[in-house]
Amino acid sequence: MLDVSNLNVSYGKQKVLRDVAFRLDKGEVVTLIGSNAAGKSTTLRTLVGLKKPESGSIKFDGRDVVASSTVDRVKAGLVLVPEGRQIFPRLTVYENLLMGAYHRADRDDTGDDLERIFALFPRLRERRDQRAGSMSGGEQQMLAIGRGLMSRPTLMLLDEPTLGLAPIVIEELGQIVRNLARDGLTILLAEQNAVMALGCADRAYVLQSGKIVTSGNAKDLSETAEVKQMYLGA
Repeated sequence: MLDVSNLNVSYGKQKVLRDVAFRLDKGEVVTLIGSNAAGKSTTLRTLVGLKKPESGSIKFDGRDVVASSTVDRVKAGLVLVPEGRQIFPRLTVYENLLMGAYHRADRDDTGDDLERIFALFPRLRERRDQRAGSMSGGEQQMLAIGRGLMSRPTLMLLDEPTLGLAPIVIEELGQIVRNLARDGLTILLAEQNAVMALGCADRAYVLQSGKIVTSGNAKDLSETAEVKQMYLGA
């Protein structure tokens, strides 16, 4: 579904990504783990077209989308749930969800999508008419994911969804990721929380200083001495 090769990205004179290459197959959960400033968010922003690469290719469903706009990528099914949630705090939960369908030609026919999201996140149903900015961080993250789902993605990019959340909420989000994958959604998860990420993912790539340094089966990687020492606190 996604094939990234030789991706190079800079901010000014600072090289942020160096020959980054990875792939996702349909139905997989793949995680990019790494410390702060490793290049995870830049990778996801580049995939969705918010940052232009200096070189490299991004093939989504067999088509190179480097020259495509962000809007066209979203319409094709490539959707980013950004770091920090970035919900609309003054709008209600319901209004935020509708914003996720803004680009859709059938945006006036979203009833089934809303019901699916309310079934996945019962708390959003309870807070349907509540201003989004008054909710807890975990509820706002659920809303951000729900808004992304309203775009009907085939590949969802999740950027640091556990950032700033309590352990019990992180555990709940991990289960949500697994449920979405079980329902057939392909997911690329960028995370500092390697415990959560490796527990959800089929495969993993470790990003350090803008380079992929190792990759493999998520369970196998979680048992390597290097990953245990650097990311799992062991």
